[in-house]
Amino acid sequence: MGKQDVKDKTIDPIRALQTGNLTTAQAQQMFSGVMPVGDYKGVASILDLDLLVKQPLVDPERRHILGILDGREEDYDLQTLAIVAGELAGTLHSATIVVPLGEVWFINVVRGVVPFTVASTVTYDWWCSLWTDRIAAAVIGQPFWQTPQTNVPGGPYTYDAEFSAQAALWSPNFKDVSLRAPGGTIFTCVFATGVGPGEAINCTFQIFGYIGKALVD
Repeated sequence: MGKQDVKDKTIDPIRALQTGNLTTAQAQQMFSGVMPVGDYKGVASILDLDLLVKQPLVDPERRHILGILDGREEDYDLQTLAIVAGELAGTLHSATIVVPLGEVWFINVVRGVVPFTVASTVTYDWWCSLWTDRIAAAVIGQPFWQTPQTNVPGGPYTYDAEFSAQAALWSPNFKDVSLRAPGGTIFTCVFATGVGPGEAINCTFQIFGYIGKALVD
């Protein structure tokens, strides 16, 4: 009989934890050793490295400007949608802007451009996949506007400039921080033709801000 190698079937707790094959509680029961603990409301708790190390990196992310977002690049931070002359009322035109995986965007302004026309009206709204829609339960997220905006005379631009330090000075409804959008975040814009015969116009959806350094998934 030839000699057979004995395979070590000992479980490596560190590797098992890293791969998700072993929970922290299981590791405590199976192996002796030292695990750092802290006190949380009078109860001993293992230190959460996600909260202790990872989540605080969200602030450094915004301090690295790796690129500019200003609605200049089609299918990246810009979407252009064509309204066709004579199309029926209620015709929908939609498009999405998706934050690329591995990137994180810090957004100050979202802008919808609906040129005013004398022939028809066009409404506009946008959605963010990060926001839960508790009313309509839309899978694309919560709409920014409760009532879609309409291209009235003198108002072809809709600036949603709610995400900046000075924005809170303009209105109590505005936010004093940039909108953080990690990779995979989806922004959806919808332009809808209203009443009237309609004419050919181009509507645009643009995102303004900057690309940060992604440090948190």
